[in-house]
Amino acid sequence: MLLQNLLSEIPTNRQVRVTGDVTDVNISSLAYDSRKVKRNSLFFAIEGLVTDGHLFLEEALARGAVAVASEREVDPHLAAVWIQVPSVRRFMARCANEFFGNPSRKLRLVGVTGTNGKTTTCYLIHSILNQASSALRMGTIDTMVGDQRTPATMTTPEAPDIQKALNLGLEQGCAHGTIEVSSHALHLQRVFGCHFPVAVFTNLSQDHLDFHKDLEEYFRAKLLLFQRGYNPGLRYILTNADDAYGRRLARLSEVPSFSYGTSKGSDICLINHRATHQGLELTLAFFGRTFTLQSQLLGTHNLYNIMAAAAACNLSGIPDDTIQAGIRSLRSVPGRFERIHVGSPFTVILDFAHTPDALENALNLAQEISQNRVICVFGCGGDRDRSKRPLMGKVATEKSDMVIITSDNPRSEDPESIIKQIEQGIPSGTSNFESLPDRKKAILRALAVADEGDLILLAGKGHETYQEVDGQRIHFDEREIIKEAFCFN
Repeated sequence: MLLQNLLSEIPTNRQVRVTGDVTDVNISSLAYDSRKVKRNSLFFAIEGLVTDGHLFLEEALARGAVAVASEREVDPHLAAVWIQVPSVRRFMARCANEFFGNPSRKLRLVGVTGTNGKTTTCYLIHSILNQASSALRMGTIDTMVGDQRTPATMTTPEAPDIQKALNLGLEQGCAHGTIEVSSHALHLQRVFGCHFPVAVFTNLSQDHLDFHKDLEEYFRAKLLLFQRGYNPGLRYILTNADDAYGRRLARLSEVPSFSYGTSKGSDICLINHRATHQGLELTLAFFGRTFTLQSQLLGTHNLYNIMAAAAACNLSGIPDDTIQAGIRSLRSVPGRFERIHVGSPFTVILDFAHTPDALENALNLAQEISQNRVICVFGCGGDRDRSKRPLMGKVATEKSDMVIITSDNPRSEDPESIIKQIEQGIPSGTSNFESLPDRKKAILRALAVADEGDLILLAGKGHETYQEVDGQRIHFDEREIIKEAFCFN
């Protein structure tokens, strides 16, 4: 694609200053990482949270970049077209949309945002959409395009990666798709200009306050998905009526807004339900009619995820019987209250819960189904929101019979320091906990003390198969640790 043509399609081109001749410059790829630059790339020099792309300009040019986009003034020493823009991230999103032919306009996408429930809701939506036709899914665990699966490195990738995946989906015959949209992605413009006709809000509680200064800023980032100036394809908003921020979002809506929950007057309202060890049965008031659903997912917190998925797919034009089949066919979600089968007299569950609310939900479910004690093994991530650490310590000790506080992804922080902050939230006189910084030893300790009928909840890692320590990702798969422990016993 000629750079001249690409720039002519960018709506903000009046604010763009170009130095150099663009008439014969052909762009064959987009790159924001100098290590991934190819011949004839347009390189976006982004000043990030960890490093600065401007430090790698020479490497990018040596690898074949022919143009550079930056918020800074032209560097006269570099032999390349220089494009100065007000916001390089927003410009990158616009370029990605145009370069890949605006695939989101041709797909019927559902965007899902919120603190908890995004992954499960997207898995449910994808299961439904796949009943209708080939569909794609993008989120915390992986990207699925047809039968092609790619493990995720972040919940919502950078704009060029998103648009490339959407374009691949079109090429493989996908008509629908669903994407988990994180607050980071919204704030950093990764999905700016992407079309999500249906946008879903699950809930909002404390998380990511290391990135957002407070809950209000966190909410404002989420709000972007529900604004046509950011999401130009927006047609319907779906909000949680039982969440204060969900109700607030509905009042701010500039398009038709629908709600789900247990509150009377919700467009999708839970009439009654039955929870068993095999799953959930729901009866809903569903857009003015009675609607029944069956799910293999465990836990009453999944009632909200099921309602959200069913309603989102209805708004996307999916028939009732297809919605029912899709909900019914999803057996589980990796790392979301996932049972590890090792033939033990006790139950071992993995769950991604890493916020106070999510941990409380997981422990409530554990208490419901455990035949004896609940043993919780958890930690908190380093270089992340520190204020939630004592809250999670309090929740864990109040909702468990035994707690082993350990490491999660300590990153650059001292694991023992993180544990001390967790312990600060535990009420004085509480004695049902111990601390063991080595997570593998903590898991083995839980396995060693578990009795028949106990339930061990390993919280925080879920689907992850690594630990982040001192800037490195170290292989760490809790499934392997558990299975190895039983092989040697």
